[in-house]
Amino acid sequence: MDKIDYKEMGKRIKQKRKELNLTQEKLSEILEISPTYISEIERGTGISSLATITKIANVLNLDLDYLILGISNTNIDKTFSNLLERIPKKDQKLFISLCENIANTFIDKNR
Repeated sequence: MDKIDYKEMGKRIKQKRKELNLTQEKLSEILEISPTYISEIERGTGISSLATITKIANVLNLDLDYLILGISNTNIDKTFSNLLERIPKKDQKLFISLCENIANTFIDKNR
């Protein structure tokens, strides 16, 4: 699994915080953490616990997949396409078939 890109996660937090017209100070009050720590998280220099990341996601109404990995329903096609482009042409059909089989396993498991 890829490592978490804390700088990108921080950018997503900052963008959503600004969309909601929240200052770092106000967000820190809501989360009960210091404004300095919020600043570190947004710059990607502070590594947060899962509990803190979950609180941030809840307060900002962000999906954890989007917050941590940058994956959302609106960009999943692009993410999948980017993965597919990185695979040699001769292996792309196999990749798609594997993805379909994995998806079907999850679908069957949850029926």
